[in-house]
Amino acid sequence: MNRENIFQVHMPEVDIRPDLKVIFQEARELADQETLLADGTLQRRVVIVSPGRLILLKDSYPPDTLPSENRIVLEDLLPSEKTLKIAVIAYTYLEALRTDIRKAIPFFDYLLGFTYLGHAVWIFEGHSSAMADGCRDADYVLVDQRMLPYLDEDWRQIIQSENNRIHLRVLSVEN
Repeated sequence: MNRENIFQVHMPEVDIRPDLKVIFQEARELADQETLLADGTLQRRVVIVSPGRLILLKDSYPPDTLPSENRIVLEDLLPSEKTLKIAVIAYTYLEALRTDIRKAIPFFDYLLGFTYLGHAVWIFEGHSSAMADGCRDADYVLVDQRMLPYLDEDWRQIIQSENNRIHLRVLSVEN
C-alpha cells in the first residue's frame, strides 16, 4: 500500500493465531494497569492489538494535566465513578498508526481521555477471527463507523454472546 493510501480505511490483513485468547487477555490486563513513572506518579495507557498481533502501548495524558473542561466532557460521556473496560474496534493498520494515529483513529484523544479517567481501553481491528476474544470482558464496545462495512454480518451477535449486558456504540466520525 503506498503512502497516500495508508489512511484508506479497510480491514487489514491479520495474523490468524491459535493464541488469540492469551494475546487479548494480556491486552486487557495491560489496559487495566497503572505504570509507576520515575517521578512517582501513576499513568495509564491505551493498548492497541495490531493486525500482526503485536501489543502497542500509548501513554495517556500525564496525571493532573487534563484541563477541567475536557474532563467534564469525558465524564459526561463515561463517568469515572465506576471503572469500565472498553473494547474499541477501529482502523489499526500499523503504518497508518505510526504515521498519524489521530488520522487513523479520529477519536483517539477521547480514548486517551477515558484512560486518563481510569477506564481500561484496548483497540483492535474487529476481524472475525478476533471479534469474540477482542470484546471478551468488555463493559462497552465502541465501533468506528468507518469499519462497519468490513465487519462480518454477525458481529453484533458475536459481541453480545460474549456478554449480554454489554453496551455497544457506533461512533460516527468526520474526516
